Amino acid sequence: MSSYFKQLKSIVMKKFKTIFTAVAMLFAISAFATDPVKVMPKVKASFENDFSKASQVIWEKTSDFYFASFTLNNVRVDAAYNEEGQLVGTSRRISLEQLPLNISMALAEKYEGYQLNESVVELTYEGLTRYYLTAENKDQVLKLKCFSNAEIEVDQKFKKIKS
Repeated sequence: MSSYFKQLKSIVMKKFKTIFTAVAMLFAISAFATDPVKVMPKVKASFENDFSKASQVIWEKTSDFYFASFTLNNVRVDAAYNEEGQLVGTSRRISLEQLPLNISMALAEKYEGYQLNESVVELTYEGLTRYYLTAENKDQVLKLKCFSNAEIEVDQKFKKIKS
């Protein structure tokens, strides 16, 4: 798991510790799984209903959650299900250009003079979608969390070390 996701996990855990830990684990699914995971029939049925066109599905199980990492329309997607077969959250990487227009405009206005990372994590949890990205200028690096209503929060701020 990259350091960004570890930092993101520690910030959000304050409020949504158990569920967010599960969703953050979406990013930790390894490509070198050992034994196939036995997926409960109701979880598998829910997944197949939600993502009928998914391919290359890899399952992982933690204490209370099932994680599916799969390809859908040539995009890698991760989904978390609880043991009752309810979809808890999804995530995928998108490009900066794929951000909703209201968020793009808010970023351009609020972070003029910052370089925005081209890769964005789109995370949907409890019916709300959030977008995580990095913005930096010559002095600092900001980890931003953007909401669908174009509200933007600074999750973390780092000063750049001058050499």
